[in-house]
Amino acid sequence: MLVFKFPKPMIVVFAAFILIGTALSTVMKSRPVGTPAPPPRPVSNPLVFKILSIALALSSLVTFCILLFGFVSFMNSWERWHQYEGHPYQQAEFVVTKAYFQKHNRGGPYLYASGTVNGDKEWMSLGPYLHYVPRSQEELDAGLAAGTVIPIYFFPDMKGRARVQVLSDPPPAEASRRAAMRTLNSSLIGLAVMAGILFLLVLLRRSCYTDMETSFQQASTGPGGLT
Repeated sequence: MLVFKFPKPMIVVFAAFILIGTALSTVMKSRPVGTPAPPPRPVSNPLVFKILSIALALSSLVTFCILLFGFVSFMNSWERWHQYEGHPYQQAEFVVTKAYFQKHNRGGPYLYASGTVNGDKEWMSLGPYLHYVPRSQEELDAGLAAGTVIPIYFFPDMKGRARVQVLSDPPPAEASRRAAMRTLNSSLIGLAVMAGILFLLVLLRRSCYTDMETSFQQASTGPGGLT
């Protein structure tokens, strides 16, 4: 992460998860091989215990989803941010020559177009420009005819479709930086909230256990007192 210049908050979060995982693994492996598992502790209220266990499992799943999808979303914005950061650009117009609809087995179709920028042939991804997803080449042609003029940012020192980006406010690098920071902040807040919920659920679930010694004494005395 340091080599690829990841943000310091993300490095701290992942370091914390690595330390927690290592600690849990060490605790689980500390019991000698062949040692019989301790008997299950008695529970004072099995129904509440079961509900809390389900809530704990669901909360753990939510925490994992926040970490996974937050990381993917952040990295997409982070890569785009550094892809365009520092590159010169200018406002121009992309004149569509032909739009292309290409089916894909996973996810939606590839939508792109050939055209000209300042008289030179260029290519452009149409996903950020279109506000709908066409279902066929005919539907795409009906919505984006040849000769359509699209306001763009043009990056002359880049290659391929990355050279042409739809005009937006702010420009691509700044927009991606803001998106990355929003994702990072919201993910960290979500993880902090879920950590508090998990801690509370663990405490409540632990309170459902009955002390072994008290349980043994109650079982020995029976309903009528000492036997």
